[in-house]
Amino acid sequence: MKEIAQDLGIDVELIRRDLDFHRGIARGYLSQSEHEQPERWEAVAFAATAFRRAGSHALLLDETELATQLFADSAKCYDRLHRPYSAMMWSLARNQGLASTSSERSLLEFVQSEGRYPSERFGQLAYTLLIEGATRAVEPSAKPNQEFIGLFRRTVGELTALSTSPLGRMGIPIASHLHLATSMEEQADLSDVQYFLSPFLNAYELALETARSKQYHWHRLLMPFHPVEPDIVSVLLVSNTWFRRRGLKLADFIRGRADNRLASMLLPDALEQLEEPAEGNAKS
Repeated sequence: MKEIAQDLGIDVELIRRDLDFHRGIARGYLSQSEHEQPERWEAVAFAATAFRRAGSHALLLDETELATQLFADSAKCYDRLHRPYSAMMWSLARNQGLASTSSERSLLEFVQSEGRYPSERFGQLAYTLLIEGATRAVEPSAKPNQEFIGLFRRTVGELTALSTSPLGRMGIPIASHLHLATSMEEQADLSDVQYFLSPFLNAYELALETARSKQYHWHRLLMPFHPVEPDIVSVLLVSNTWFRRRGLKLADFIRGRADNRLASMLLPDALEQLEEPAEGNAKS
């Protein structure tokens, strides 16, 4: 991936320095939060974002183990904030066990809130549904868990009211996340799941083309969007769990998409770096 980044005009040495900068900033914010009583959520949120950025840089530089460590640090911060997004960071950290634990906790908190679930977290339950849909969908021959199905579909129904609301840095509508999650949970045909992945790949392609047009900023990655954008890579990595259970690789599908030229260059490499669980992190 590092070679692809260089070919696309990114200064990898600057990215290396920016990685160290963001990691240092994140640690500084965490240290600050530990000395404040009560703890200020803002410092933890800034740390989560900085670790996330540093993790993306590490992945772009082919430093996979460092990337998973930094994504895990980000996930811990989001967990402290009780953000459902933490499950996606745990997925990028190659820890499916903690990703599932985080998503299950978010669903439980949502149910126990009895209509008082915090609004700033509500839309992020779409991430929880993606984790649950990809990892807890049963094989056709297995007996379905009716309690899980009921909870899953209740949450989908609640989120439907926010269908057109943008989610995450890419601003992809919540509806796209719900369609993808539901297609995996319902054991849809492969072609249907691939179809519901298209909005994510198309949004990434457009964002990357736009970012590259601003050469000065692109060269230094002085922009919120990242070539290894966690909001996209995490969704694909979670979806890849569904593909792998069927003996398939999502990376192969992305490589074959002629209408996503840049996505087919960068995203398969990112997925393959993160595809295998880190030692000791696989779900038992």
